[in-house]
Amino acid sequence: MVQRRLTLTTRGVIALCAIPISAAAGALLGAEELVLVSIALVVLLASGMVQSASRADRARGNWRIAVGVASSDAEVGSELDVTVTLAAAGHGGATPVWLEDPEHCWERVHRGARAPEPRRGRTPNPSTVLRIAHLESGATTEVRFSAPTEQRGVFTLRGMQLWCFDTFGLLARPVAVGPSATITVHPVPLVVELGEELLRGERDTEDSQPVTPLTHPRRDSFGDFSGIRAYVPGDRLRLLYWPALARSGELMVRDFEDSGPHRVHVVADVRALIGEAGSESVLATVAAVGLQALAQGSVVELSTTAGERVAIGPGPLGALALLRAIASLETPQAQAPPRWRGRRPAPGRPPKREAELRPTAGTPLVVTTAEGMRALPGAFGFAHVVVAP
Repeated sequence: MVQRRLTLTTRGVIALCAIPISAAAGALLGAEELVLVSIALVVLLASGMVQSASRADRARGNWRIAVGVASSDAEVGSELDVTVTLAAAGHGGATPVWLEDPEHCWERVHRGARAPEPRRGRTPNPSTVLRIAHLESGATTEVRFSAPTEQRGVFTLRGMQLWCFDTFGLLARPVAVGPSATITVHPVPLVVELGEELLRGERDTEDSQPVTPLTHPRRDSFGDFSGIRAYVPGDRLRLLYWPALARSGELMVRDFEDSGPHRVHVVADVRALIGEAGSESVLATVAAVGLQALAQGSVVELSTTAGERVAIGPGPLGALALLRAIASLETPQAQAPPRWRGRRPAPGRPPKREAELRPTAGTPLVVTTAEGMRALPGAFGFAHVVVAP
């Protein structure tokens, strides 16, 4: 629903402010020219109000705006075209209209917030709008432009408005509002060489523990029967093969192929100390590691040092879900060292760190940079560290 409101443009605001200033200066200085200037500005604003209102009344309801995006997902630095199609009906095409420049209508979505509605009361600027040529009834025209893919993130194209201006561009009225569109820009995966066993991860259990190598890994009852093997402390008693005990006197258990679901825990180091470029490199490497793990059929549990966490399972849409999750992550900005107020920490005792340094139980993979690796807390010592390029 388009509100029938009259809006001053940037030029209109300047003209409105100049009226009392020019009139007061003319009265104080005795300059009739300045008084005439203020009167002329009043006449221009009044005529502009009537002209923009009459144009908007003729055009309103006769324009339709459609937005088409070549793809809702793109890699950083790739080209992504967006097409805005305008259709005129009746005599609306004969009325001069202006479309907001799409390049100025993109907004970044933070933490999965809903796409914002078109802003009410924003001031249109004639220098940032596109003039639409006159169209016959039923004719259409297209405006093509590039989506912002220079940086990672989720971006929404807020509803662009179609405006009617007066001849001097002092006042404007909205005619139509287009739909919004959202794109996801994910990093280009930086492939690193990792072993297949590492990418396969650990068994997907409720209580995930750090991976501990055993001489004979304990098997569960999931999967196909593969044979009989010697008992290892920790095997379930219900797997004992009693006939073998009767024959040989040794404890034997039934072994099963480890075909159950696996889980790979990946921690992305996005602390402020590694900088924005380092965080982006980490996330690009995490994308490659996660895609490789999904290809192995493992569940990828992605967490960050900022406290965000998500688990993504393999499947037809697993890779896309992972890339979208990485695109929506926010990295903390580098901050100045905090000022201590009140009591200072005791000498030799490090200051209390943020919760971002707390590790996730059972994490076998930590992706960081060379600088971040030197600053990792000791609690991450059991993990496999991948240094991002």
